[in-house]
Amino acid sequence: MADEITAGRNAARALTARAPGWMVWYGERTGSFWAVPRAGTAIVPRMLEAQTADDLENEIRRAEGRPTREQTQPETEEAARHRRPPAETPAPRIPVGR
Repeated sequence: MADEITAGRNAARALTARAPGWMVWYGERTGSFWAVPRAGTAIVPRMLEAQTADDLENEIRRAEGRPTREQTQPETEEAARHRRPPAETPAPRIPVGR
């Protein structure tokens, strides 16, 4: 768990360097990456959240009206660790004659 938190923090720091108008952090309890525009910047009036630092960078670019980065590189091991598995869909309940 400590390794995951350290990796998340490092990824958030790296994204902060690439997005200077934003405050970026890794949520230790949520496992998500978060960003808000820095004070004095009227880009979006809300927080942004994403499962990976790469996804958050794309959200920041969309909010700024810039094109997103093309995902030409394979997913990194770090990004794979921070990706949540898809939610399980419960089996449909079928009424049985009573």
